[in-house]
Amino acid sequence: MKIQTRQFGEIEFDDELTLTFEEGLIGFETYKRYVLLRPAEEIFFWLTSVDEPELAFPLVPTSLLREDFPQREGSEAFGIVKLDRDPEKITVNLRAPIYIHHDNRRGEQSILDDDSFAIDYNLFIREDEK
Repeated sequence: MKIQTRQFGEIEFDDELTLTFEEGLIGFETYKRYVLLRPAEEIFFWLTSVDEPELAFPLVPTSLLREDFPQREGSEAFGIVKLDRDPEKITVNLRAPIYIHHDNRRGEQSILDDDSFAIDYNLFIREDEK
């Protein structure tokens, strides 16, 4: 399968790499099919819609941010990244993670009922603030 994106150009991938989100993502419920990309030298994964390739979400594995993040058996948890030109303003939504089940190629987004997982977790912190 091939898709054309403004960000990455033409991308070719096997159909079996398509992830299905039966309920879509929050605010994007009509888009159900995605592919998870990780360009070389990138720190983020990109969850890109197969049906609307300009719709792409930067993701970061939650296991890199918090060891105590709730996991689901057979899946990998990701937080959606909110990008900004100023690195200090780049945040990750840990309250509404995306879980990807690599074996069955399914994904889902959940809202955690736990205030300890921030909606705007700072991804980068200046050295003098540590």
